[in-house]
Amino acid sequence: MAQNWNDVLEYIKIHLGVPVNVLEITDEDMVRLLKNQVLPLFSQYVPKKKFSMIRPEDLNRQPYGGAPMNDYKIPLELDEYIIDIRDVYAGTHPQVLDTYAHRALSSTDVMDVAIANTFSDIIRSMSTSQSWEFIPPDRLIFDKEFRFGVIEYFVVHTSLSTIEPDKYHLFFKKLCLANVKLWLASMRSKFDQLNTPVAQLQLNWERLQTEGQEERREVMESLNLLPTDFLIYID
Repeated sequence: MAQNWNDVLEYIKIHLGVPVNVLEITDEDMVRLLKNQVLPLFSQYVPKKKFSMIRPEDLNRQPYGGAPMNDYKIPLELDEYIIDIRDVYAGTHPQVLDTYAHRALSSTDVMDVAIANTFSDIIRSMSTSQSWEFIPPDRLIFDKEFRFGVIEYFVVHTSLSTIEPDKYHLFFKKLCLANVKLWLASMRSKFDQLNTPVAQLQLNWERLQTEGQEERREVMESLNLLPTDFLIYID
């Protein structure tokens, strides 16, 4: 099943009794609100992972004194913002690592692969440790000069297809439904009932609000229980 907004809308409408029940929000407005309000929140817990290169030309050259010397601007796409940075790999001599990484990938001998990986680990352990500080929205300050760097960072999903399938079905769609219920309850709370030529219709917005609050709470609790990206082992 494709992960897209049509699938999300179908999931929401089924649970809200459409077409028997009429919703006060159009499909276009619903998708817009979910994109702007729900997807960024969900991405704080299940973000999209990206990589970016930092080169010497990305150095911010400040014309005044007192500014950090190794202050780099992270090249980002238009309207992209960083949620968090997982790690930064920086150095001055990548050729040795690149050579042995290629050998490890191309070799058919298991022993050669093991030796190459071990040698790569030794090279990394002998290299100078580089510390850094992230300054939102797009700056990295290093304590040492470097010639190349790769940033592993997290951003908001721009497409639902980049969400892990299990988290899309178990968490994201349920979070969307819960928020739509809360929005509808807020709209309907201004009227207890509607008068029609046939009869008076009870809106029951309190029940919808209670369901939305409970479902949202359950999803947020599940998201908070997701394991972190970094695992720490203590012997």
